[in-house]
Amino acid sequence: MIRQPADAVARSREARRDPEADPEVALMLRVQRGDEAAFPELFRRLAPKVHQYVRRLVGHDARAEEVTQDVFVQVYRFRERWRPESRLATWVFTIATNLSLNELRRPERQLRVDLWDDRGQGDERHEGPPLPDPHAVGPEDHAAGRELLAALEAAVTALPPKQRAALLLSRLDGLAHRDVAAALGSTEGAVKALLFRATQSLKDRLKDFL
Repeated sequence: MIRQPADAVARSREARRDPEADPEVALMLRVQRGDEAAFPELFRRLAPKVHQYVRRLVGHDARAEEVTQDVFVQVYRFRERWRPESRLATWVFTIATNLSLNELRRPERQLRVDLWDDRGQGDERHEGPPLPDPHAVGPEDHAAGRELLAALEAAVTALPPKQRAALLLSRLDGLAHRDVAAALGSTEGAVKALLFRATQSLKDRLKDFL
């Protein structure tokens, strides 16, 4: 299980004492108070993390862009429903999970595997496991790294949607089990079961690389 860094834990404790100590929470409170400049800034801070999660969950970059926009439409529309005693990230990721799972249920959708894909030149964001540096490794190591990455992408994509969501929220976004459970509308026990099954499935699919 991913553990939060000490400074993140300290910020979390401070935020419970003073919600506005967290910059993103402070922005959300300003949004609730009608500060028109706060929402674009909140979007700027949260959208990359939300988009990264949604893209890996739905497996299609163009659709992920649309879902991410829909997430923040919902965040703004239902801004009064959020309360400072609830973690903002959990609330936002709950919306993102629900919309992503709805997207995956659409029968007309054509899924395309592009998890952690190169998103084009000029985009300096690095998402997911880093590709091997071709200048730092030999051709054989580089080819092996790309083969492992392709296998990992396929293994994650093959997981059932809820297992994939639990894995991404827990392992990649670093949410605690209780927050993953809140995002999925489930229990901690169910989340642990989802993570166990997802991990076993990945081990089985990647056994040739382990």
